[in-house]
Amino acid sequence: MDQPSLYSRYSELQHADNLFVLERYLRLLRWDGVAPPGAGAGVGVGAADRGGPYAVLDVGVGDGHFAVEVLVPRLPGNCERFVGVDSSEAMVTFANQHYRSRCMEFVHLDISSETVEASLECSFDHVFSFYTLHWVKRQRQAFHNIYKLLKPGGDALLTFLATNPIYDIHQIMAKNKKWKPYIKTDYIAPYHQKKHPEKQLENVLKKTGFVKYMCRVENRTHQFHGYDILRKSINAVNPILSKLTGDDAEDYMNDFMDEVRHLPSVKIEKINNNEETITIHYKLFIVYAVKPDDT
Repeated sequence: MDQPSLYSRYSELQHADNLFVLERYLRLLRWDGVAPPGAGAGVGVGAADRGGPYAVLDVGVGDGHFAVEVLVPRLPGNCERFVGVDSSEAMVTFANQHYRSRCMEFVHLDISSETVEASLECSFDHVFSFYTLHWVKRQRQAFHNIYKLLKPGGDALLTFLATNPIYDIHQIMAKNKKWKPYIKTDYIAPYHQKKHPEKQLENVLKKTGFVKYMCRVENRTHQFHGYDILRKSINAVNPILSKLTGDDAEDYMNDFMDEVRHLPSVKIEKINNNEETITIHYKLFIVYAVKPDDT
């Protein structure tokens, strides 16, 4: 995902889901005795309240827009450090150019790498990640690194795809002789089509060392108003397109969009002016986890 300008314009599904998670689950985080802005009295005050300023890490920050415009305004006002990391150098460059400030920076980091920068270890009171971890095949390593980056007693709120019909299309396209050389199974979310994905993820959290964790799978729907919007939304995050040029890229997306029409989990309706709306059904992970105080 290396098209920050396109992603910034066509990420309405991600934005809606991220906002859904913040509105319902931000209250779980353990703050320093004050609730996040807009929360009810007492919300956000945990059993081990943390005093003083705090530091936040956003894993998979992308173009930085959601972090700056949506996440940060919902946090208590004493955040002294905000670090956004992303595996895409293009995204990090874009975010730094548009949003870097005295207490906010953006750093290139693959959360599933074998090592993380030593200066970042045990540095963050809170870790967030929105719509990122479904791209990560090395789930245990990613959660191990999140654990390492948290301070003792720190917590994490994470959301990412459990299943999505788009992955079914990737699997179908992988059988096409023309596109097979460009498609890897790495692009399929790790828990897609698993019978009990939350149990598998709970096992990862437990083995990593997290305590008081919550792992929930929410059924979600999203409606795209027109095929052009859906197509551009897919373009913004499709890892195949960067490997194709010219007519091949156009042909690939034409084939991809043709497959959308045949999926049972996608509903297509015509509304005013004969415009088509496309409704997709998918499942979303919401994870909250706490690192022990005594580590």
